[in-house]
Amino acid sequence: MKDRLGLAFFTFAAVVSALAAWEQPTVLAWLAALHNAILAALYARRKPATSYDHRGLWLGILAAVLPLAAPYPAEMPVPVLIIGLLGYGLVLWSLLALGRSFGIAPADRGLVTRGPYRYIRHPMYLGELILRAALVISSPQPLLATALLVVLVIIQVIRLLREERIINAYGTYASQVRYRLIPGVW
Repeated sequence: MKDRLGLAFFTFAAVVSALAAWEQPTVLAWLAALHNAILAALYARRKPATSYDHRGLWLGILAAVLPLAAPYPAEMPVPVLIIGLLGYGLVLWSLLALGRSFGIAPADRGLVTRGPYRYIRHPMYLGELILRAALVISSPQPLLATALLVVLVIIQVIRLLREERIINAYGTYASQVRYRLIPGVW
């Protein structure tokens, strides 16, 4: 049942984001539509979890919905747009590397060590935070956008710590890939 709900959610998000991109065609809007379509496709084909964090599901849902509270800027300075696109590129690369192991809640669907996961343990979260930081810089409501970014950082740190506890063989992986989120720092 929860797989069908997740698929319905991401399919709905893909349709809504595609319609929004059609109305206001920007590169970020179309990337959001592509992102949601990839999420729906991966969710439809994901592996069953050997262990699952039910409380972590709520953090995942909140992390998916929270950014929608801040409006996307109509325009962005080119350097800021490039930073945002790099963040989005990391998100999409991470999703494709995760493949059938993707999920919203921390769960063990097999450890992924390919793609950007060879270099950093949580590249999708890093990419999302880079994208959101670029959006904050150009936001028409910078205080709201900054507050939402701070809350998102806290949620993502909690999520990644929960994931690290639940995935089998994570200790070995952590000894090989040193940094969780910020290369050279943490």
